[in-house]
Amino acid sequence: MLLDNLRQDLRYACRSYLRAPSFTLAILTTLALGIGASTAIFSMVNGILLRPLPLPDADRLVYLNELGKGGQISVSWPNFVDWRSRARAFEGLAISREEPLTLTGLTQPERVRARRTTGNFFRVVGVEPRLGRTFRDEDDRAGAEPTAIVSHEFWQTHLGGDASALGRILTLDARAHVIVGILPPGFRYLRPYDVFVSMGPIVGDRFLNDRGNHQGYNAVGRLRPGVTVESAAREMSAIGLDLQREHPDTNAGIDVRTEPLAARLVAQVRLTLLVLMGAVGCLLLVACVNVANLLIARGSARQHELAVRAALGGGRIRLTLQMLAESTLISAVGGVLGVALSAWLLRLLVSVAPEGTPRLDEVRIDTTACLFALGAAALSGVVFGAFPAFHAAGRRGQAALTRSRAAGASASSHRLRRGLMAIEVALALMLLTGAGLMMRTLQEITRVETGFQADHLLTMRFSLTGEQWTDPRRQQFYRDLLTDVRGTAGVTNAALAFSLPIEGSNWNSIFIVRDKPIPPRSELPNAAFSPVSDGYFETMSTKLVAGRLFGQQDTPTSPNVVIVNATLARRLWPGASAIGRSIKQGWPESPGTWREIVGVVADVKFEGVTVDTPMQVYLPLTQESARGLAIIARTPAEPTAMISAVQTAVHRIDKDLPLYAVRTMDQVLDTSMARERMSMLLLIVFATVALTLASVGLYGVVAHGVTERTHEIGVRMALGAEPRHVLGLVVRQGLSMALIGTAIGVAGAMALSRTVQGLLFGVTATDPATFAAVIAMLLGVALIACYVPAWRATRVDPTTALRAE
Repeated sequence: MLLDNLRQDLRYACRSYLRAPSFTLAILTTLALGIGASTAIFSMVNGILLRPLPLPDADRLVYLNELGKGGQISVSWPNFVDWRSRARAFEGLAISREEPLTLTGLTQPERVRARRTTGNFFRVVGVEPRLGRTFRDEDDRAGAEPTAIVSHEFWQTHLGGDASALGRILTLDARAHVIVGILPPGFRYLRPYDVFVSMGPIVGDRFLNDRGNHQGYNAVGRLRPGVTVESAAREMSAIGLDLQREHPDTNAGIDVRTEPLAARLVAQVRLTLLVLMGAVGCLLLVACVNVANLLIARGSARQHELAVRAALGGGRIRLTLQMLAESTLISAVGGVLGVALSAWLLRLLVSVAPEGTPRLDEVRIDTTACLFALGAAALSGVVFGAFPAFHAAGRRGQAALTRSRAAGASASSHRLRRGLMAIEVALALMLLTGAGLMMRTLQEITRVETGFQADHLLTMRFSLTGEQWTDPRRQQFYRDLLTDVRGTAGVTNAALAFSLPIEGSNWNSIFIVRDKPIPPRSELPNAAFSPVSDGYFETMSTKLVAGRLFGQQDTPTSPNVVIVNATLARRLWPGASAIGRSIKQGWPESPGTWREIVGVVADVKFEGVTVDTPMQVYLPLTQESARGLAIIARTPAEPTAMISAVQTAVHRIDKDLPLYAVRTMDQVLDTSMARERMSMLLLIVFATVALTLASVGLYGVVAHGVTERTHEIGVRMALGAEPRHVLGLVVRQGLSMALIGTAIGVAGAMALSRTVQGLLFGVTATDPATFAAVIAMLLGVALIACYVPAWRATRVDPTTALRAE
């Protein structure tokens, strides 16, 4: 009988929804938007944050690096060797760094993404090769034959997927590497890599073995069974303190940071995704409340039908189950539509995600996401559908059959809808506040003085690899390259630089000042060093503050000079000129070169737009050459239109030189703001949908109230009430819900202010201007939503209203 009743209820629900297409379309649209958006965001959060890393016992993998006074730094090789010999919390500790390499000898020379690792790296992460072997400890020894392990994707695309690739030679940075292994499909460590190479070829390098030299390496460890991350962190901190005592010259103030590998991988996007998940949760609640309001209104309109059912013997439980069956059916259909919509939204989210977002290739609509959508549909259908179901099923048969105007049922219905409406307004205001704060953040970011003009700048990188590139030959190559690029039609100026603004410094180092006492080692100043060619500051349109720029007089044999930024000059010589002072890169006792400061330039944003400008030191490329550089060309036309011409100019000098990272500086700037832009766009979309739902819901509640009070309004007007009085009465009662919801929403936004503060720049989470603008907009929309049905109420004919039931 229960199944038979359920079948009858579902058949009746289908017929009733088909007879009310407008109502059905409204409720399905609301559910599809709420469930679709929440499922898409959940899929992002699940794929990036929640799903375990695709590695054996990934919860036992930890990431380790060193901590200096300026924050996290890479691991010194000698320090790592001591860690590995002293740590007892790990089954194994390995070290690695990203090291792009130039591949030659297959087809055209190209730049491949590579990672240099110790011999035990793959044993630590728990990965076995598909073919061949992994690295061994002997691959770490000085003089060992260079070996390489390639990814499955590289094996397929570059080596034809042939098993005979094992033992073949890959020429990487002009050095032959023997392929010893092929990794399984889909293997990722932090990000996709084409090739992994062994430590042996560089392990004897004097810079690597300098304990004070940090060359970009980071460690990964596998915890022993039963050992927690916290206990391992305590042990590593103790080892760090021991090394400080044993090597005070290089390790003063150097600590060890230990954290789960999964947490480290997503550290840059965790807060963004969690805030978006909270925002989409608010949107889902708005949708659910709107559905509940629609169902309550529908139930109120069906009073007579339900009363007849009750009079014919339908008990309260039976009527409640019928209403729940109807709400569950519509929610299930809305859930299916939501999943379909989420697939499209997810593709859109992936396309606008910031460049370099970890694990983005693992994001998809999977079983977990479908279960989430099912739960969201159940929440809206069963939980929020219970409100109207219990309310509508409570009708007294005889009382309703009299078809009187008794206010009891209508009043209780109206009170419930008004309460839900206040909650909906509060949630909408919280979303509007978040969107407003992100808009202010992006506005503040665009106002930041970057120290250069990003428009009409084209950049691309190259790397000179191999022993044939001696310093004199590199210097000649730089001169020829600049001559050809500057002579290209459409290029007004060009320069070379070791590091590009915004992207971050590739060379950070301590230094000392000649005319000042040497501070304690832990307090030595640190700056971002960057060799640049003549014409660099002119090409970047960076302002000269004092002194001169680099020119033809700065040659390999001329006195060594540098240019510093205004921050360095101000910190070291406050109120005095920096021109003529001398600095030396490196430790006080190291045999470095003293360089005279000949110029001071404006601060340039190096580590991203929102990060404080570091102290910066620029060296003439003629006196400090580098193998890997960026070409910067200023063009009056659209920079992308000059890519081919600039590449042709470079290849006239060396046709086999691979050029990579070809971008405009505007694209570099856009990439640096991608996280904030994505957050803003999504929050604006969520807030707009929530505001629309709230305004439509408010209109519906007020309009429904006007319909219920038609007789009362007719009596008021018959007794002499003017239209403006009726208008004011209805608008005031409608706005009361909006005002209550606004107060709740402001309190909620204030309570959550600390959560979103980490995403903001140049504005606080309690910014009064943002709150004022959001409240004004919300109340303005609410006023319009209330005014329309209120105006209709003033058009009621008293005679008709008094005759109406």
